[in-house]
Amino acid sequence: MYKSLSRCILLCMGPQLWPHPIGYTQYSKEIMALSTMNLEYKFQSVPSEIVHNYLASAFKLFLKNVFKLERDRKKSNISDSDLPIRKISIEIEVENDPDPKLRLDTDESYTIQINTIGNRVVFKISGYSFCGVRHGLETTSQLILLDQVTGYLITLSNITIKDRPCYKYRGLMLDTGRNYITVSNIMRTLDGMASCKLNTLHWRISSETSFPLYLTKLPYLSDYGAYDRSMIYTKIDVKSIVRKAALRGIRVILEVAAPGPVGRAWSWFPQSTCPLKTNNYTCQNILCTRLLMDKAVFDILQIIYTEILEMTGVNDVFHLSDGMFSITNCYELISDRDGFLNNALDRLKLANKGNLPQLPIIWYTSHLMKDSEAKIWERMGVQLTDWEPNPGEHYLGNIDSLLWPRAAAVAERLWSDTIANSTANKYVYMRLDRQRWRMLLRGIRAQPIWPAWCSFNPSTCLAKIRK
Repeated sequence: MYKSLSRCILLCMGPQLWPHPIGYTQYSKEIMALSTMNLEYKFQSVPSEIVHNYLASAFKLFLKNVFKLERDRKKSNISDSDLPIRKISIEIEVENDPDPKLRLDTDESYTIQINTIGNRVVFKISGYSFCGVRHGLETTSQLILLDQVTGYLITLSNITIKDRPCYKYRGLMLDTGRNYITVSNIMRTLDGMASCKLNTLHWRISSETSFPLYLTKLPYLSDYGAYDRSMIYTKIDVKSIVRKAALRGIRVILEVAAPGPVGRAWSWFPQSTCPLKTNNYTCQNILCTRLLMDKAVFDILQIIYTEILEMTGVNDVFHLSDGMFSITNCYELISDRDGFLNNALDRLKLANKGNLPQLPIIWYTSHLMKDSEAKIWERMGVQLTDWEPNPGEHYLGNIDSLLWPRAAAVAERLWSDTIANSTANKYVYMRLDRQRWRMLLRGIRAQPIWPAWCSFNPSTCLAKIRK
């Protein structure tokens, strides 16, 4: 029998980490009590000033989450603790990478070593890059639990974790073209992504239904394309999201839908057209508006590409869109876009100061099977879709409960794949439930995976699960 659920978790099953580490792990069986009132830290080694700035901000986020864990629980019998309260000593080292931004070649591995020395519990977190150390801080926050009986934080006396991701691109997509999503909702989604080590926000910022991005050199796009003046993202909005993402080891990839269908946003542009016109020469279906394969079109796209590169700071991965979805009465979409990829890649290279991004990405569409596109396809990232054209209204305003913890389950597969998790056995329920509670503490309204009673009586509920 244990005095608290947290003690039982640490001693019976070990820390319930999400995603599961795939490297070497070792846990002791002795609990240590901690208090943030006795905390000291040191950045042992940092390869550049900008990495130091990023690390300082990321460390504040880590401390905020740990402090919140203490504040959000009632300290009932704090004077009756049966464990001596030890100091927290944190040592952090970024070994070599002077660039804090996530790139395709960024080493995201990290090592955590926790040892109890006298009256101190020493946390040593190291990684080759800032992103790796940030992931290490995320895992460390999961190693510290609240003892519900005493109100103190607890962890195990000795822990070793060596971890790294299986896949370098671990993404989540938000489509703000079809449904406008507020900046605060996007910001909160970044917190959810960081909690399970997703590293790429694919922001499909426009579609045929709306263009909510304000561009200084192309204001007509949002003038004609936004649902409402209040539903527009400014450059300040985008850069704020990019900054918050970067501190969490996340890149932001902006996708502007082109060459068609592009909808009303481009109806002011002479080189936009639609296959069918009414008697007064307007589009029969405004959503079917698409861009002609004309030099003026690619001049505009080059401006957009330049703006995106400047706002996101991501120049090794770029989403060219080229998507084509089935819309009623949008005829001859394939033949209207012949030559788009070659020209778009040329303009992307010019926008990126003469360098083609290492990974240009496009949506999979049937025209990729054509011989003329095959060679281009071979050197691109191709994104698949299972798109439902008319989602119901109940999908609006429920972003947290729809994403989480579903996206967290995908995040674990992308981090640890099947090396550590060959099957989704019954113990996954326990880990995912703990992750959901962590997300709730951060203000993310994740759906429960089972009744709350099971969270506090897991053995009974797990016994009913056959796997």
